[in-house]
Amino acid sequence: MIELRPYSGSSRKLVIAIDVGTTYSGAAYCILDPGVIPKVWSVTRFPGQEGENKSRDVKIPSVLYYDQYDNLREVGAEATLESTKERAYAEEWNYVKWSVLCITLPPIEVDKSTVDILADFLAYIFKHTKDHIIKTNPTGCQILEANSASGPPIDFVLSHPNGWSGPQQSSMRRAAIIAKLVPDDDEGASRIQFVTEGEASLQFCIATGLGNDIIREDNHVTIVDCGGGTIDVSTYRFVDSGPVTVEESAIPECIIQGSTMVNRRAEELLRNKLRSSRFATNDDIEAMMSTFESMTKPTFRDPTAISYIRFGGPRDTDERYNIRRGVLSLSGSEMASLFQPSINAIKSAITNQVAGLDPRRTTILLVGGFATSPFLQEELQSHVDGKGLRMFSPDGQTSKAVAEGALWFYLDHRVRARVARHTYGSQCCVNYDGSNPEHVQRSHLAYTYIDGALVVPSMFAILTRKGTSVTETTEFTYPLSHYLTAFLGTDVSSDIISYRGSKTDPRWTDEEPGMFTTLCTVRSTPAAASWHKGNGPKGPYRWQKFVVILQLGLTEMKAQVAWWENVSPATLVYDNEA
Repeated sequence: MIELRPYSGSSRKLVIAIDVGTTYSGAAYCILDPGVIPKVWSVTRFPGQEGENKSRDVKIPSVLYYDQYDNLREVGAEATLESTKERAYAEEWNYVKWSVLCITLPPIEVDKSTVDILADFLAYIFKHTKDHIIKTNPTGCQILEANSASGPPIDFVLSHPNGWSGPQQSSMRRAAIIAKLVPDDDEGASRIQFVTEGEASLQFCIATGLGNDIIREDNHVTIVDCGGGTIDVSTYRFVDSGPVTVEESAIPECIIQGSTMVNRRAEELLRNKLRSSRFATNDDIEAMMSTFESMTKPTFRDPTAISYIRFGGPRDTDERYNIRRGVLSLSGSEMASLFQPSINAIKSAITNQVAGLDPRRTTILLVGGFATSPFLQEELQSHVDGKGLRMFSPDGQTSKAVAEGALWFYLDHRVRARVARHTYGSQCCVNYDGSNPEHVQRSHLAYTYIDGALVVPSMFAILTRKGTSVTETTEFTYPLSHYLTAFLGTDVSSDIISYRGSKTDPRWTDEEPGMFTTLCTVRSTPAAASWHKGNGPKGPYRWQKFVVILQLGLTEMKAQVAWWENVSPATLVYDNEA
């Protein structure tokens, strides 16, 4: 278990972590009080969770209702109340769910962008997190009252799937600004940190007490976070046990085979099975799916036993479709088929992650809401047993692992190095060399540059290769010569490109154009006086040699532009912002 030191800051601070999941979402908070050891608390109650509608553990459904004029009406657990459903039906409200899966949405009738919908959801969670803190924590109440009067700002940690990076983080930050979590300026942007769900889960497991037999130098742990939308699989090596320090030892994987995919397959099965019956109506299918999600799916264990889905009353009977007194029967093999694609994907990911590792020194940790499925657990246990691996689920409510783990990430970074997900670099032109076969091959593309040099385009200048272990302080640099006509401004920019192909040394972007993707553009504005002057075939120009500096070992990419005698902060502009 992590033993934190007392907070050494000079003033109180509130930190809030928000885990917006595909099916369920939650929040946690921490109060930093000078001289006091920080504690992490989950938000345990949201509106609509009272009485019989009490939601499972600490989370609320990731759902929203909008009226016909695109006004937000209900969110979370409140959107699941029967009174809400009746009013929504009567007034023809639009229902939005799965609002954050890869920052895309299923077809909806709401004329709002995904970022705006995410902003509405963040604003709701933030509001009721503050309400919860005010009611339950006197110190937190004082901080919030001071904050409302221009007191200490609040820091935020937002979690996201392993497969997300800069573009999605940029969208999340924009949503947080729209939701008024932070102001729209550099100071506000700096108050938001991001962490992957896999790393947050690792932090939670360490904080809640991994055994000393696991936390040993050169031991490995694979986190399998089974959520609603994604399965996030990450592997770490323990570098030191006192204090606990780890590093990524494999590229994290993000598989879109969470519990919602089981639901999708179940709905498809039911519609096909009942398409010729009187029970194929949307109302009946929705009633069946409600029971399937809340009862049938989470309790399924035995593929040789029959499972039941209650949806109607005594008069709802049709033996031809295995429906008796409002209860539909599904065979064990039918139920197993709904889980199998997800289970197979998880098995494959585990196999990839532990390849080459000593099974005697490798442990699998199963966390997340979907991980509580008995059938999933037994299938994965059989798989890891065959590989000589250990697997278990940590004590406590692992469904809150991401929100609380995000705060442990903020309080005490344990991951000292991460693995580059892709090969990164920049496209540039290079002086033409007639003795270089690759240049000769592209001679028809050669052209005269502004300074009079003959150049060929499409060269890929590699910044770092896929699989490279990168520490939080590692800086990657590459030179950039920038030329401007005398009449243009002083802005300088360079595209950061990711290569997703199989080559270990990609050299030209025109050879596999489909494998190169512009991740973002680095922009900066050096002082006008730093530019040199020259004359070329097309007239006067200005030029300067720069170095783009990137940090890839953090949970979010950082950049600077350096030139002689100075360093300039740079802005990363992602494609979705262009």
